[in-house]
Formats: sequence, C-alpha cells, structure tokens
Amino acid sequence: MLDKPLARRLSLTLLAASLTCISVFAAHGLHAAPQPGHRVFAMSEEDEQRIGKEQHPYILKSYGAYRSKRLQAYINEIGQKLARVSDRPDINYTFTVLDDDTVNAFAMPGGYLYISRGMLAHLNSEAELAAVLGHEIAHVTARHAARLETRSKIAKVFGAAAGLATGSSGGFVLGDAFGGVFVRGYGRKFELEADELGARNMARAGYPPSSMLATIELLKQKEKFEIRQARTEGREARVYHGLLSSHPDNDKRYREVIKAAENIGDGGAEERAEEYLERINGLKWGEREQVGILRDRQFYHPQLGIKMRFREGWRLDNEGSRIMAVSPDNDAILQINAYSYRNDTPEEMLKRQLGENNVRDGRSLTIAGMPAYIAIANRADSPFGPKPVRYVVVFDQRRRKAYIFAGAGKRDLSRIAADEDFIAMIFSLDRMNQADYQVARKLQVRVIRADETTSFESLADESPLPNYPVDRLRLINGMYPDGQPEPGQMFKVIL
Repeated sequence: MLDKPLARRLSLTLLAASLTCISVFAAHGLHAAPQPGHRVFAMSEEDEQRIGKEQHPYILKSYGAYRSKRLQAYINEIGQKLARVSDRPDINYTFTVLDDDTVNAFAMPGGYLYISRGMLAHLNSEAELAAVLGHEIAHVTARHAARLETRSKIAKVFGAAAGLATGSSGGFVLGDAFGGVFVRGYGRKFELEADELGARNMARAGYPPSSMLATIELLKQKEKFEIRQARTEGREARVYHGLLSSHPDNDKRYREVIKAAENIGDGGAEERAEEYLERINGLKWGEREQVGILRDRQFYHPQLGIKMRFREGWRLDNEGSRIMAVSPDNDAILQINAYSYRNDTPEEMLKRQLGENNVRDGRSLTIAGMPAYIAIANRADSPFGPKPVRYVVVFDQRRRKAYIFAGAGKRDLSRIAADEDFIAMIFSLDRMNQADYQVARKLQVRVIRADETTSFESLADESPLPNYPVDRLRLINGMYPDGQPEPGQMFKVIL
C-alpha cells in the first residue's frame, strides 16, 4: 500500500517549486518601482495564461480528474455562466472537478479553476456552488497571483541569483510566492476582495449573494470540526483556505461586502437546491484509491481480500500506507501494515526486524488458515514512543503478503493494557467471500427525502462512515452542530 497523501504533498511541493522558477525567470524581468496610484504586476496576462496552461497537466496528474462527463459538464456550465458576467469575460476559463476527497477549490493564473468532489459533497445548492466558483473566478479576474507576486518579486530574483552564484538551492526555496497559496488562500485582504467580486458575479448570474455567506459558514463549521477532532486525535488539522483566519466569527466586514451585492441582481435569484442535489446524486465518497471500507465495525480490504472486526468504539484511521484502529480514549493504537515477504517464516520475519533477544512469549499458530506468529516486543517503536508492543505476523500465501499487526498503549510500561482488544481484533482476521465484496463496494453520496421519522441519529446507526457519523452527516448537509432534516426535505446520506 502506497502513502498516497505523502505522494500528493510531494507533487504539490514540486509544483510550487516549478511555479516559482517560472515566475523568477519570467521574460519581463524586474519592473520599475510603482508610482503612487498605479498598480504594477510582475506578470503579464500572457505569463498568467502560460503558467496556468503549463501547470494544468501536473495538477491533473497529482489529483486526477473525476470520471463523470455529466458532472464535469455541469460544473463547466455554471462556471462559464459566472465567467461571462465577470470583469474578465475574455479569458478562456477551464473548470475541472478533481477526484479528491478533501474539501477544497483553487484557481491557477490564466483562468484554470479546480473544485474537488469533496467540496461538491459538502455543498447543498447550485447557489452555493456558484459562491465557490465565483470566489475562485474573482481570484483570477483580480489577478491576485500577479499582485501577490509583485510584493516579493525583487526578493525572489535576488534569492535565485544568490542560489545560482553559490550553487545552493536555497534561493528557490525562499521564492515561495505560489507555494501553498492555492490550497490555503491568499490572505485576508485578497480573500475579502474575492468575496466581494464573487458575490457581484453571483447576483449578475441570477444567484442570491447571501448563499456565499451560507457557504462560508458551512466551510467554517467544517474547519472548526476538523480542528477540534484533530486536537482530540493528536494530529495536524486538514483545513480549507484558512477560513477562520480570513473570515473570523467576530468580524462583520465579509458579511457587509457580500450583502452589498444584493442590490445588483434583478430580484429573481434562485438557490436551486434540489437541482443541485440531483446532479451530485451518486457522487463518489472517500479517498480516490480507497484501501478499505468499514461497515458496522467490520473492516473490508477488497484489494487484499481480507476482513477483520473492530472493537466497539474504536476509530478507523486510514492513512493509505497503513491502517490504524484507535481506542475511544486515544490511548491505544493497533497498526496494520502489509508487505511482500521472502521465503522465510512469520517468526523469522519478526525476529529479523526486532532482534531475537527483544521478543518474548512467542508461539506459532494459524489465523483463518494462514500461518502466523504472535509475540511481544519488550521495547519497540510505536505512535507513543518506545513501548512494549504486541506483534502478530500473518502470512497470506495466496497473495504473498505479510500482514503485520502492532499494538501499543500510551501508558504501557511492561504490561500491554489493551492487549485483550488487540488480540480480539487480530484474531477476527479472515478472508473475504463473494458476499463480502458486495458489502464492501465503494461509498457514494446518495440523495433521499426525509419523512416524519428521519433523524441523523437513526441514520448514523446504519451508516458506513467509520468515525463521527452523526456529525459528518450534519456537516455535509449544512446542519451542524444540531440540525435535523425536515419532513419532505431532500438531503444527503453516505451509502
């Protein structure tokens, strides 16, 4: 199993470096100091279009385009509708849905705009979609990339020159005008300007600018939830555009600039909620290359053809290169990794990795008909630092794979407190049968209509979402933290 998030971060780092080098060595060179009242851009419009066109294939390679001609055509239709009423309608705009589950949208110079399917899953009307696309179009029409570049161009050129003179790459690292901008936002000043321009475009195109306020609040709630859960789980938060810093709760300016656009339209603005939900019905949910599905505490790994049962209350953390079961109190973790193995035994493999004198209480056995070896390492690396670790190595001879289970606790000294839970989960390992493959199909966003008995709590009882299902269902429907669907209302579930 490859670490896809790591590969994607590496790709984006290389993309940032590539963009920096392009801008540093732009043919136009340094501009003269700007005169009062004049705006000077470090990049010409031709440069912007060239950069966007050159980098578009790399973005598609990093994320992948979502494979739905119908959905791509719909997003392009709404995007072009907004672009035609923008301040730069002459640009050849390109709109792409990325096959990525993160909640994000960004714009490249020259009119290349991207929105993730993860973002689409969290929006609830065509007007909210227009708010996101209109905001990103505004970054292009206001030439925010070129204006951001202007402030640091001289420093970057001198940094690059120093790098060439000394043979160091430090100059290129310092030239970070683009690095992270498109996925984290441009900063408060430009984000507010994009709100204002985007709201105007919405009004001109027949959408209520107030939907931009709803979209911002929806994404802020998502960001707050993510930050809170990341803090609980002891990891770094994955957030969209830094909305809490650019649109703080106690600041009314972004509300004022958006509300000012309400006087531009003809009064016939529509949210088109049901039309939007029908368009995204069946949208893929989850990682692009899902390595497993959790349904009712049963974890299925179709690529490896195995399954196992998680303990009640334990959380699934799927990082691509490994799977982790995390205890309800976040004080114990069972990690599962898969490797190819050589012509040795499970015991030999474990002792070769840990050192023979570091292994105790070992014995050979079989799990689901597969040869295995169970033991405890007196001291080994774990998510909590060096700890005693419960290990089980299982050889899947059909696939030539070794499944290595490693369990440890935060407060373990010599005894492994959660060992009973570790053993129960490990010994639940089994091969998938034909019926399991039907159960383990990839998740989708499905649109249903509520009745008098519908609640997120009842839906969560049968939800395949592995962690915080009630909160996540509310988030994708814009009803977080305590809303409920009303009878007759169309809303989204994950099935």
